[in-house]
Amino acid sequence: MEMPAMVCNMVISFLIPLIIWIVLVIRNKDERKGMIILFILGALFYAGMQWGIKQHGLAYLFNHTDFQSFMENHYIPYLLVVALAGAILAVIPEWITIRFAFGSKVTFKQAVAFGLGYTISETGFLIVYPGIMTFIMYFKEKETEFATSVGELFLSGYERILLTIIGTGLIVILTYFIEQKMVIRGIIIKVICQMLIAFLPGFFIAFSTKNYLEVFDRSMTLVMVYVVLTVACVCSIAVMNSLKWKMYEK
Repeated sequence: MEMPAMVCNMVISFLIPLIIWIVLVIRNKDERKGMIILFILGALFYAGMQWGIKQHGLAYLFNHTDFQSFMENHYIPYLLVVALAGAILAVIPEWITIRFAFGSKVTFKQAVAFGLGYTISETGFLIVYPGIMTFIMYFKEKETEFATSVGELFLSGYERILLTIIGTGLIVILTYFIEQKMVIRGIIIKVICQMLIAFLPGFFIAFSTKNYLEVFDRSMTLVMVYVVLTVACVCSIAVMNSLKWKMYEK
């Protein structure tokens, strides 16, 4: 059952958002160029973050500084530092693109395409690539055991859908504030929200470990994580629905 669940997970979390973007591009001819450019830029920005910052940057810190020791001794502050740094580094190229490359003239649908490019690229790195490698290992060695259960695989797909909507919503919000010439406010809101979304799941899960006295069991922490993400997702949908009538129209 794990193999069909993994395929379903990838279809739900990767292909459905990609199909939504393709439909948007096909149905909006006047905005098509901007939607394609912003989608590609969003994907490249995350790929750059993943390759340059998360893989090589963190590897450098672990190998050449006391960051490893800091993580082991102060795990929750470590999660906060990484989440904050990631949020700040993510917002810089987004702001530059919206403000200077597009002159703050980004429509709602183009902003959605920008967000989808970023979040779909994230799903590709975190879900699709590991899934493909697992398939290869499975077909090479039929006795390969899956590290996660069927339920956890479906939950991870649900989580990716939530994070896709939340990430897209945050980029739409940033675009709106830049368009309204409230750049500082928009950047602060996006950084704080993105930091919290990245930090809170790890924060809750930490309290299910022995180092943090196992305050909650694993099931309770997962419930808390998914409740927070679901509420954030609903809020993102509501905000995007209200902003689509207020943003620049081509």
